[in-house]
Amino acid sequence: MKHVRLIALDMDGTLLMSDHRTLPQRNIEAIRRADAAGIHVCIATGRMLEDASYFIHRYDLPCAIIAANGARASDGALPGGKILYRCSLTPEDAHTAIDLMLASGMMINGFEDGLVSTVQDETRRVYHLVQRGLIDVRYGEAALRAAADRGLMKLFAVGRGSDIGDTPDARIAPLRKALMHALPHLQITSSASGNIEVMPAQAGKGAALEWLAVHFGLTGEEVMAMGDAQNDVSMLQYAAHSVAMGNATLEVRAVCRHETLSNDECGVAAMIDRVLAAKEV
Repeated sequence: MKHVRLIALDMDGTLLMSDHRTLPQRNIEAIRRADAAGIHVCIATGRMLEDASYFIHRYDLPCAIIAANGARASDGALPGGKILYRCSLTPEDAHTAIDLMLASGMMINGFEDGLVSTVQDETRRVYHLVQRGLIDVRYGEAALRAAADRGLMKLFAVGRGSDIGDTPDARIAPLRKALMHALPHLQITSSASGNIEVMPAQAGKGAALEWLAVHFGLTGEEVMAMGDAQNDVSMLQYAAHSVAMGNATLEVRAVCRHETLSNDECGVAAMIDRVLAAKEV
């Protein structure tokens, strides 16, 4: 863990506690200590840039952001942060994915900057960022198709069992298989057992983290990444110092060099403390 200059942190299941809302004070203080030691810290999440920005402002964190699983990267929280990197699905790819997702009957969210277009499922759920007033919403297939024509950063199908540890929705596996068969060039992943995320080919947390490292004048040998789920694998493979949370999936553990405590035990803070204790940061 010598010479770490950039630390990338997944949010759900890593930085946040298992309620997906609480950021422990110990993690906050560790991030601030890392920043004071000259280490860049980046939140790397499947969430939208607006959502990650909300947490950064709420806790006054000195963090860059990788959002939408690598479809966006900024040097800080909106509105002051500058978007450094962005990519979008082509309309053709987006419409193909939408066709397959609609057939599944699950809720579908299509993301643009500041906007989500939603086709709801039978539960009539409302996307949480809309409830919190962080983004605008448009409903129905026509709205989703129009967004696809403009350029979506991510498509997100969500079924039952959306939290890690839940029993997977039976619709997930066949939808994943169909998407990977029809769109093998895209980034298709999950952040929990009850969802599927579809991003542009040039997205992915790993690609965005590499881009951000170059922006800071760093190499992968100077990067640490921490995560717990499938959508973290690409950044864990890129970072020389890869860390699996104590609650990580077997897939994540298999690609990591190190392991820390679980998210509920403040594993992020524990690992940052190890880096700072190395005295070669």
